[in-house]
Amino acid sequence: MSPSRLKILMTDPHLSGGGQVRYLANLARELTALGHSVTIGCRPGSVLRDRAREAGCECLDRFFFRGGLRPRSWTHDIAEARRFIAAESPDILHVSGSQDHWTLALANRLAGRPVCVVRTRHNTYKVKDNLPNRVLNLRWTDYQIVVCNVVRETLQRQPTFDGSRMCSIHNGVDAETFYPDPAARAKARTEFGYADGDLVCGIAARLVKAKGHAFLFKAAALLRETLPQLRILVLGQGGMEAGLRGLADECGIVGIVHFAGFRDDMAHCTQAFDIGIQPSIDCDTSSFSMKEQMAAEKPVIASDYGGLVEIITDGAEGLVVPTGTVEPLAEAIRKLASDAPLRTRMGQAGRERILREFTVQVFASRTVEAYRRAIEVHHERVAH
Repeated sequence: MSPSRLKILMTDPHLSGGGQVRYLANLARELTALGHSVTIGCRPGSVLRDRAREAGCECLDRFFFRGGLRPRSWTHDIAEARRFIAAESPDILHVSGSQDHWTLALANRLAGRPVCVVRTRHNTYKVKDNLPNRVLNLRWTDYQIVVCNVVRETLQRQPTFDGSRMCSIHNGVDAETFYPDPAARAKARTEFGYADGDLVCGIAARLVKAKGHAFLFKAAALLRETLPQLRILVLGQGGMEAGLRGLADECGIVGIVHFAGFRDDMAHCTQAFDIGIQPSIDCDTSSFSMKEQMAAEKPVIASDYGGLVEIITDGAEGLVVPTGTVEPLAEAIRKLASDAPLRTRMGQAGRERILREFTVQVFASRTVEAYRRAIEVHHERVAH
């Protein structure tokens, strides 16, 4: 393998889409375009098989990646991983979740640790400080990529991790796909039934408690008398849909809320927005949807949770409100609703920031730099 061309096995245990799958798919596509050799390891039936084909890379969909005490599943997966390591001699094993991390790290350890192991940390969930996790992260893992600074700073204070073998890299979005387009905006707003004078606040997220839809709905209820042009466009699906529909009814905003469900044409749907809303209260680290809205020149209103404040600066590309609050969110919507020039300036500033810091190209380039540092660390550790 040439030093300039890396061979990488990237794995993920998810079957369906989401931010983690999008992270892997974007990275695989960009690394392949840069000339690196990428194989995606996943479960049979995973959407990642299609994403691998679209990226032009190989797919090894023979892993079970099941958690818990499942000896047959673990034995099978470890054998598959060892077979790949022996046959392909990859430079990097890049894992994304708990199941694939344990599988690949153990297989690599049983093979004598010939390959550099890199783990991406995607969320704010606490990692328990216990002996198994210390072994996994300190001894069997060479390097950790964390998708935002706030989580990295938290992890590096734990004895489970070595802060010197860790970096932050926000994920990236395709800025050209989400380019602002007046004709596409008109088409999308017509599709959703919005008039020119409507003010559309869009939220693109799974319908789960962590994403904070309830705070948006309650804020909209406070505004319904003074802001009659307000509309809420909800993109996504999840277990809370029935509850959120009920909440919209309780809040008296059923007539202004449109549940559009899951969409695989987010670049089109986002064009309908006037303002993007990201009122997360848990889990969010490096929001794809918020960056996509910024790339489309939409001003955004975000909570100050997790890594969201690393993506926008309050008053520059949008407005930041305290996590889990209603009145400040309502006031932020009111402020942007009353000032179209401000919305335009913030939208333009948002796209400029995306182009500087958060494109898929920047993301892939920084990840390759992390891989090369990880390989150096691996060689130093194996030598000792």
